[in-house]
Amino acid sequence: MLRKMLWALGVSLILVCLCGAFLQRHALACELLPVLSYQQISTNVYAKAMPDEQRAHFSDLLELAFERIKGLYGTPVSEPRIVIVPSAEAALAWGANETASMHRLPWRACIVVGPQGLNVDVLAHEWLHAEIQQRVGFVRLLKDIPVWFDEGAALTVDHRPPFLPDNIELTEAEVAEVTKRSSAKPFFSGDIRKNYQAARLAVEPLIVPEQFYADLDRISDGEPFKQVFLNEDR
Repeated sequence: MLRKMLWALGVSLILVCLCGAFLQRHALACELLPVLSYQQISTNVYAKAMPDEQRAHFSDLLELAFERIKGLYGTPVSEPRIVIVPSAEAALAWGANETASMHRLPWRACIVVGPQGLNVDVLAHEWLHAEIQQRVGFVRLLKDIPVWFDEGAALTVDHRPPFLPDNIELTEAEVAEVTKRSSAKPFFSGDIRKNYQAARLAVEPLIVPEQFYADLDRISDGEPFKQVFLNEDR
């Protein structure tokens, strides 16, 4: 009986590991970029064959994204791995869209940049996601950081016109409603652009730029999100 129980437990663990590996296959593939047919074009940045001129341009965009985050919040410490894909089809194969998507592993974030994401706004947006993960930790991010907050915060360094506060016309009720969308499925359903816009307005009074990193550190140290950013008691 004990032998059968141990065998069943072993099979269950193997199935769980296999399912986890399948669900995280794109993030794991990102870790294998150095041995895949992707060329390293700078530290933690990989792409298919890319002309020198395009490499230089992308490096400039990354530097601008870095400086945008630094100028608002301070120097980023995260070092996400970035893979540049040449087409929407290639992005789909990476579990991404033609703009950009992020896959997460406990030790780092992987940013997949599609052909529509080669601009400073998208790069700064995705990098700030990685920075939030780095500062609060992988487990605390998944457990405590609502998706609406994560996306709204990323939009603070994303200057695309539809997401600038002055260009958003939503009611207080519409902004409040998005704060009920704490997980990915409800946030990325319905009118997604409106959800992003509402999230941008929702974080506006919550984030104090000069103490943003310190507040994230408080969450890493165990304080609940609601206490740190919403001033609610435990």
